[in-house]
Amino acid sequence: MPRPLPEAVFRLALFALPPAIAFLYLVSLLPLMTWEQWSIVVFGGMAVYMFAPFGTEIVIPAVVVALGADAPVHVVVLAVVSIVMVDVLIALFIAWNWDLLERIPRLGGALRRVEEKCHAIIARRRWGEGAALAALAAYVALPVQMTGGLFSSVLGRVMGLGKGRVFAAVVAGSLAGAVPMAVLAVLIRDPLLEALESPTAQSVSFVAGILIIVAFIAAVVVLYLRGKRNAAAG
Repeated sequence: MPRPLPEAVFRLALFALPPAIAFLYLVSLLPLMTWEQWSIVVFGGMAVYMFAPFGTEIVIPAVVVALGADAPVHVVVLAVVSIVMVDVLIALFIAWNWDLLERIPRLGGALRRVEEKCHAIIARRRWGEGAALAALAAYVALPVQMTGGLFSSVLGRVMGLGKGRVFAAVVAGSLAGAVPMAVLAVLIRDPLLEALESPTAQSVSFVAGILIIVAFIAAVVVLYLRGKRNAAAG
C-alpha cells in the first residue's frame, strides 16, 4: 500500500492548490483573447472584484463596456466566467483551509463553539439547513457591495454549514448574480454603467451590503444563543 502523505505536505497542497489553479486558469485565457482583452478581464475585472469592495453590479458592466461593443461573444462569456471564478477559488480556498483557523489558540475554540451551536439549531428543523443555504446563495447573488465569496464562505462556515454545501451555495449564488448583470450590461451598456456608478447608487449599494452583513451576523448570534440555551437546558 502507498504511504499516506505527511500532514505538512497535505496541508501545503490544500493551501497552494487554489492559487495554482488560478494561475493555470489565467494562463489558459491568453490564447483565447487579445492581450488588451486579457488585461481588462484580469486586472479590470478579477483583481478589482477580489480586492475592492465592489460587487458584480459594478465590475461586470465595467468590464463589458471596457471590452467594447465589438468584443467577440466568447470573450464576454469568459469575462463573466472569470468574475465567477474569483468566488469559486476563494470559496475553495476557505473550504480546504478553514480548519487552520480553528487551530488558532482561543480564536479556533470560539469558532468551533459558534459552529456547533448554530449547526445544532439548524439541524433540528428539517428545512433549517436548506433555508440557510438558500439565504447564503441569495446573499452572494444580490447586486450590492461586499457580497462576494469571501464574506459568504466565512458566514456559511460560522453558521455551522458543511464546507461542501457552503461551496455549492457560493458558486450557485455567484452564477445567479453574474449572469443577469452580464445580460443587462450587453443590452444596455453605457447607460447601465453610468447609473450604477452614480454616487446615489453606490451609497445605496454600500449601505445595503452593510445591512445584509449585519443581518447575517445577528442571525448567527441568535442561533448561537439559542443553541447555548438548549445545551444548558439539556
